[in-house]
Amino acid sequence: MFHHCNYLLSLFLVFTLFVASAQNSAKIMGRVLDEQNEPVPHAQVTLHRVHDGTVAKIITADSIGNFIFPNAPYGNYYVHIKNMTHEDFKTSQFILSEHVNAYDFGKIVLLQNNAYLSEVVINKRKQFIEQHQDKTIFNIENSALADGNSGLELLTKIPGISLDDNGTFSLKGKSGASIMINGKLTYLSADQLANLLRSTSSNDITKIEVMTNPNAKQDAAGTSGIINIVLKKGLKQGLNGSVSGNMGAGRGLHLGGSLDLNYRTEKVNIFGNYNQYFQNLEYYNSLIRYFYKDAQAEPETFSQQENKIQPKLRSNNFRVGMDFYLSSKQTLGFLVNGGFGKYPKYEPTTNHFRNYATKDLIWSASTITEGKERWEDMLYNINYNLKFNENGHELKVDFDMIDHYSKMDQTLNTKYSNENQNNIRPLSSRTGDIPSDSKVYVAKIDYTLPFNDTFKLETGWKASHIRTENDLRYDTLLNESYVPDLSTSNHFIYKETIQAGYVNLSKTWSKFSTQVGLRAEHTSTDGNQITLNEQFSKDYLKFFPSAFLSYSINNNHKVQLSYSYRIERPSFWSLNPFRVYTDPFSYSEGNSKLDPAYEHAYEANYTLTNKYIFTLNYADRSNVVNDIIGLDPTNKQITFERPENIGSFKNFGVSFMAPTQLFSWWTATHFANYYRNEYEIPQENELIKRSGNTLSLNTQNTFKLPKDWSVEIGGNYNSGLTIGLTNIKSYGLIYSGIQKSILSKKATIKLVVNDIFHTNNRRYETVSNAVRLIGKSNPDSRTAILSFNYRFGGSDNRAKERSTGSEDIKNRL
Repeated sequence: MFHHCNYLLSLFLVFTLFVASAQNSAKIMGRVLDEQNEPVPHAQVTLHRVHDGTVAKIITADSIGNFIFPNAPYGNYYVHIKNMTHEDFKTSQFILSEHVNAYDFGKIVLLQNNAYLSEVVINKRKQFIEQHQDKTIFNIENSALADGNSGLELLTKIPGISLDDNGTFSLKGKSGASIMINGKLTYLSADQLANLLRSTSSNDITKIEVMTNPNAKQDAAGTSGIINIVLKKGLKQGLNGSVSGNMGAGRGLHLGGSLDLNYRTEKVNIFGNYNQYFQNLEYYNSLIRYFYKDAQAEPETFSQQENKIQPKLRSNNFRVGMDFYLSSKQTLGFLVNGGFGKYPKYEPTTNHFRNYATKDLIWSASTITEGKERWEDMLYNINYNLKFNENGHELKVDFDMIDHYSKMDQTLNTKYSNENQNNIRPLSSRTGDIPSDSKVYVAKIDYTLPFNDTFKLETGWKASHIRTENDLRYDTLLNESYVPDLSTSNHFIYKETIQAGYVNLSKTWSKFSTQVGLRAEHTSTDGNQITLNEQFSKDYLKFFPSAFLSYSINNNHKVQLSYSYRIERPSFWSLNPFRVYTDPFSYSEGNSKLDPAYEHAYEANYTLTNKYIFTLNYADRSNVVNDIIGLDPTNKQITFERPENIGSFKNFGVSFMAPTQLFSWWTATHFANYYRNEYEIPQENELIKRSGNTLSLNTQNTFKLPKDWSVEIGGNYNSGLTIGLTNIKSYGLIYSGIQKSILSKKATIKLVVNDIFHTNNRRYETVSNAVRLIGKSNPDSRTAILSFNYRFGGSDNRAKERSTGSEDIKNRL
């Protein structure tokens, strides 16, 4: 309790200092016009300090040219106004003091920029990378990555993001990143999230926000940070939209298409999106298991497994919403977001069990696994936004209701034979009925109060309640009929309630910018294993501070320090101790005894000329959750995979990101990240230490050619990494594409070839609990995709991005 009071007292003292520094300010205003006395909309207006020329504040004039700095601190200033179609304009110097508490420029007339108007090509693209105090933004729209990729492929091409074979995303070598779409999580398991991203076209994505150290406003979940995928929204007045399609092949056929529509008037905005995706895949996996007995130096037996997986993804997703502009300051919105699909899989597997010393075959097993998965997801959202003024003073209210249902029907049939291919035992058959039903309710309030141009308060509250139910039933074949397998069936109900509140304060001085925040989250959980008649519950309150400090040495040099404390709650699936069989000799199961993992994360950034970014980072995580491999206690030839709190983890890293333009026709982004992972894992009265160094490289290059052609070449490389008890060897890929703008640049046609040399294979080794695994996965990653996108309607100003209050739960289902 005393520890918590210290947090609150410190925050109160900081708040008091900030309020004291917020006094002594004045107002600056004016209107920007052209030579015909017409308004110049959206001009950039920059307030400069006279003594060193540094920037005090940057704003944008409104649609009729008006601008206002409501609370500029006393001092000596000048104003610099920029607009692409007009010449720059600088005002004379002026002084704000207790005697001059308002300065009105009246009308400011800009001269026409004739050199600009004579240009044949107008480049409206944003920079691909934007560095902010609490996040890095990758602007996908209009970039080389905008077409020809799925959402899943796109994420793996973003510097610093990686994806393992289990569908877990990592940031700069740290696993546990939370994935958001438009500010909300997807409430899906890792496999279902991967299917959603596969069916999302990169053409529907406008930007990706990467937050390695999120501030207190964001949910505390996600130990390595947050990846937020922002989808395109509605356009300006009237009817706007786009239609796109793609087709291609890897080892199977890929087909997809999407339609985006938006209709907007002064009183209402109606928007919608629908996409459909079909994908036939084919994966190959090989695995050798070595079985040890009584800590022998050499294994006693081993098995050789070959596996082919042939899934067929059929996915449909839609989004429909309406915004009602009740007044110039109030907006009421409604959103329905849903999806449904099927994911049938056919998996033939062979296992050969041999004596290690003689290599003689003991027996073989041939298994056919068929899985028929289907799902339905619905999200209903109501939101309200009140803008008290044009200076950022606003209130946002969100309410979400989410309904998720999925079901897997599984069949495993196994034949056993000897070296002469003769059957040595009866057919083994198992059927599984694996449903999951989840309901989520989330309410959220965010309030922002700018005291002046340099000082802002953000505070809010969030409550969420989740109920998820799994009633897994297995039947086994006995005497030519199926009977319930009570030893592996399980009925599990889990409930979780989280109450959270936060306060975040930001302040800018001459060359300094700070942001401090504190988030409190109270978590209450209840689990009921009905089949085993076992219950468990947890109740805890945790505080999550964050802090940022930036210093602008001058216009070309900037340094920043940041810190955050994060939590990684176990996913709902990982808490359920039910089993899902991959084949008769391996299964995965949950663990109801899991505790959350906690992480202290530190970062230091140096930015050169607003382009080149150097980063040092360090993280210290406790109660690390990682999958361990073990032997089934009733059958030592069966392995299981189960999440455990394995110990502690430290990550040290240095990275460099460089967007470059070597020539007018050649732009590139290069990223290099070197990091070290260290684990301390207590096991049977000994402390196991595992560590590994990793070099990760990423490059993207775009070449502009005559007649609206362009070519892209990129790739990534990872020298290998250590994750818990698993070592992953080096892997990488190279991709290339060619693009042509047609139909007066309203349409784009593009051909992309991913993983050209088919080098994105994963090789790994795991040692744990009397078993050693050496595996290789061969994904269906070499693909050729032809895409087409056509845009129609008005100008390219986006409607607001719709996010909801459910931001910390979706990845945990």
